[in-house]
Amino acid sequence: MGITTKKGDSGFTSLFSGERVKKSSIYMETLGTLDELNSHLGLVKTKCSDKFKREIEKIQENIFKIASTIATEPNSPLRNQIKILTKNDLDNLEDFQKKLTEQTKMPDRFIYPGTNENSAITDIARTVCRRTERRVIEFEEKVKINLYLEKKYLNRLSDVLFVLARHLEKGEFKEKL
Repeated sequence: MGITTKKGDSGFTSLFSGERVKKSSIYMETLGTLDELNSHLGLVKTKCSDKFKREIEKIQENIFKIASTIATEPNSPLRNQIKILTKNDLDNLEDFQKKLTEQTKMPDRFIYPGTNENSAITDIARTVCRRTERRVIEFEEKVKINLYLEKKYLNRLSDVLFVLARHLEKGEFKEKL
Protein backbone atom coordinates (compact mmCIF):
# COMPACT_ATOMS: atom_id res chain seq x y z
CA MET A 1 0.00 0.00 0.00
CA GLY A 2 1.44 3.35 -1.02
CA ILE A 3 1.41 6.32 1.31
CA THR A 4 1.11 8.97 -1.43
CA THR A 5 -2.27 9.21 -3.17
CA LYS A 6 -1.90 12.72 -4.62
CA LYS A 7 -5.63 13.24 -3.90
CA GLY A 8 -4.85 15.93 -1.34
CA ASP A 9 -2.63 18.06 -3.57
CA SER A 10 -5.46 20.51 -4.26
CA GLY A 11 -5.95 21.30 -0.56
CA PHE A 12 -8.83 18.89 0.02
CA THR A 13 -8.95 15.53 1.78
CA SER A 14 -11.56 12.89 2.56
CA LEU A 15 -13.22 12.11 5.84
CA PHE A 16 -13.74 8.46 6.82
CA SER A 17 -17.34 8.78 5.66
CA GLY A 18 -16.15 9.87 2.18
CA GLU A 19 -16.98 13.58 2.24
CA ARG A 20 -14.32 15.88 0.81
CA VAL A 21 -13.31 18.78 3.05
CA LYS A 22 -10.70 21.52 2.89
CA LYS A 23 -7.53 20.70 4.76
CA SER A 24 -8.05 24.00 6.58
CA SER A 25 -11.55 22.99 7.78
CA ILE A 26 -12.55 22.57 11.40
CA TYR A 27 -12.67 18.82 10.70
CA MET A 28 -8.99 18.67 9.79
CA GLU A 29 -7.92 21.16 12.46
CA THR A 30 -9.62 19.02 15.12
CA LEU A 31 -8.32 15.74 13.71
CA GLY A 32 -4.80 17.16 13.42
CA THR A 33 -4.85 18.31 17.02
CA LEU A 34 -6.08 14.89 18.16
CA ASP A 35 -3.25 13.32 16.16
CA GLU A 36 -0.75 15.70 17.76
CA LEU A 37 -2.04 14.78 21.22
CA ASN A 38 -1.77 11.08 20.43
CA SER A 39 1.82 11.58 19.25
CA HIS A 40 2.73 13.39 22.46
CA LEU A 41 1.10 10.59 24.44
CA GLY A 42 3.36 8.18 22.55
CA LEU A 43 6.37 10.13 23.78
CA VAL A 44 5.00 10.16 27.34
CA LYS A 45 4.52 6.40 27.07
CA THR A 46 8.25 5.92 26.33
CA LYS A 47 9.05 7.64 29.64
CA CYS A 48 6.75 5.53 31.81
CA SER A 49 6.94 2.19 33.59
CA ASP A 50 5.14 -0.78 32.04
CA LYS A 51 2.05 -0.37 34.24
CA PHE A 52 1.64 3.21 33.02
CA LYS A 53 2.40 2.25 29.42
CA ARG A 54 -0.70 0.04 29.36
CA GLU A 55 -2.81 2.91 30.71
CA ILE A 56 -1.40 5.33 28.13
CA GLU A 57 -2.15 2.85 25.33
CA LYS A 58 -5.78 2.64 26.51
CA ILE A 59 -5.91 6.44 26.42
CA GLN A 60 -4.40 6.47 22.93
CA GLU A 61 -7.07 4.02 21.76
CA ASN A 62 -9.72 6.37 23.16
CA ILE A 63 -8.18 9.32 21.31
CA PHE A 64 -8.58 7.25 18.13
CA LYS A 65 -12.25 6.71 19.06
CA ILE A 66 -12.74 10.46 19.40
CA ALA A 67 -10.99 10.99 16.05
CA SER A 68 -13.28 8.41 14.42
CA THR A 69 -16.30 10.32 15.67
CA ILE A 70 -14.90 13.58 14.27
CA ALA A 71 -13.91 11.96 10.93
CA THR A 72 -17.40 10.59 10.28
CA GLU A 73 -20.15 13.00 9.29
CA PRO A 74 -22.98 12.95 11.86
CA ASN A 75 -25.57 11.71 9.33
CA SER A 76 -23.31 9.18 7.61
CA PRO A 77 -24.48 5.56 7.45
CA LEU A 78 -20.89 4.62 8.39
CA ARG A 79 -21.49 6.10 11.85
CA ASN A 80 -22.58 2.70 13.17
CA GLN A 81 -19.31 1.09 11.98
CA ILE A 82 -16.92 3.15 14.09
CA LYS A 83 -15.79 2.55 17.64
CA ILE A 84 -17.02 5.38 19.84
CA LEU A 85 -16.06 6.58 23.28
CA THR A 86 -18.18 5.10 26.07
CA LYS A 87 -19.02 6.00 29.65
CA ASN A 88 -16.93 2.99 30.66
CA ASP A 89 -13.89 4.56 28.95
CA LEU A 90 -14.41 7.72 31.02
CA ASP A 91 -14.91 5.70 34.21
CA ASN A 92 -11.64 3.82 33.58
CA LEU A 93 -9.77 7.10 33.07
CA GLU A 94 -11.22 8.51 36.29
CA ASP A 95 -10.24 5.32 38.16
CA PHE A 96 -6.69 5.65 36.83
CA GLN A 97 -6.59 9.28 37.97
CA LYS A 98 -7.79 8.35 41.45
CA LYS A 99 -5.18 5.58 41.87
CA LEU A 100 -2.42 7.78 40.48
CA THR A 101 -3.35 10.68 42.77
CA GLU A 102 -3.23 8.39 45.81
CA GLN A 103 0.39 7.52 44.92
CA THR A 104 1.54 11.07 44.13
CA LYS A 105 2.68 14.03 46.19
CA MET A 106 0.73 17.01 44.85
CA PRO A 107 1.68 20.69 45.05
CA ASP A 108 -0.32 23.23 47.03
CA ARG A 109 0.29 26.04 44.52
CA PHE A 110 1.16 26.55 40.89
CA ILE A 111 4.41 24.87 39.89
CA TYR A 112 7.13 25.55 37.38
CA PRO A 113 7.07 22.81 34.73
CA GLY A 114 10.36 21.19 33.89
CA THR A 115 11.62 19.55 37.07
CA ASN A 116 12.90 16.71 34.89
CA GLU A 117 12.62 15.63 31.26
CA ASN A 118 9.85 13.11 31.89
CA SER A 119 7.59 15.53 33.73
CA ALA A 120 8.27 18.28 31.17
CA ILE A 121 7.28 15.99 28.29
CA THR A 122 4.11 15.04 30.17
CA ASP A 123 3.28 18.70 30.87
CA ILE A 124 3.62 19.43 27.14
CA ALA A 125 1.16 16.60 26.43
CA ARG A 126 -1.16 18.15 29.03
CA THR A 127 -1.12 21.54 27.31
CA VAL A 128 -1.73 19.92 23.92
CA CYS A 129 -4.64 18.06 25.52
CA ARG A 130 -6.10 21.38 26.71
CA ARG A 131 -5.82 22.77 23.16
CA THR A 132 -7.41 19.60 21.79
CA GLU A 133 -10.31 20.07 24.17
CA ARG A 134 -10.77 23.63 22.87
CA ARG A 135 -10.73 22.39 19.25
CA VAL A 136 -13.34 19.72 20.05
CA ILE A 137 -15.56 22.36 21.69
CA GLU A 138 -15.21 24.57 18.61
CA PHE A 139 -15.95 21.58 16.36
CA GLU A 140 -19.07 20.77 18.37
CA GLU A 141 -20.31 24.35 18.04
CA LYS A 142 -19.67 24.59 14.29
CA VAL A 143 -20.86 21.12 13.24
CA LYS A 144 -23.80 21.05 15.67
CA ILE A 145 -23.00 17.64 17.13
CA ASN A 146 -23.14 16.57 20.77
CA LEU A 147 -19.65 15.67 21.99
CA TYR A 148 -20.36 15.82 25.72
CA LEU A 149 -18.53 12.60 26.59
CA GLU A 150 -15.55 13.42 24.36
CA LYS A 151 -15.16 16.86 25.95
CA LYS A 152 -15.42 15.41 29.43
CA TYR A 153 -12.86 12.73 28.60
CA LEU A 154 -10.34 15.28 27.31
CA ASN A 155 -10.91 17.47 30.36
CA ARG A 156 -10.21 14.52 32.68
CA LEU A 157 -7.23 13.49 30.56
CA SER A 158 -5.54 16.84 31.10
CA ASP A 159 -6.01 16.30 34.86
CA VAL A 160 -4.52 12.81 34.57
CA LEU A 161 -1.53 14.20 32.68
CA PHE A 162 -1.01 16.86 35.35
CA VAL A 163 -0.97 14.22 38.08
CA LEU A 164 1.25 11.91 36.00
CA ALA A 165 3.76 14.74 35.49
CA ARG A 166 3.86 15.31 39.25
CA HIS A 167 4.24 11.55 39.80
CA LEU A 168 7.20 11.51 37.40
CA GLU A 169 8.79 14.32 39.44
CA LYS A 170 8.71 12.12 42.55
CA GLY A 171 7.82 15.10 44.75
CA GLU A 172 10.66 17.27 43.43
CA PHE A 173 8.50 20.01 41.88
CA LYS A 174 9.17 23.70 42.45
CA GLU A 175 6.14 25.71 43.55
CA LYS A 176 5.62 29.29 42.45
CA LEU A 177 5.90 31.69 45.39
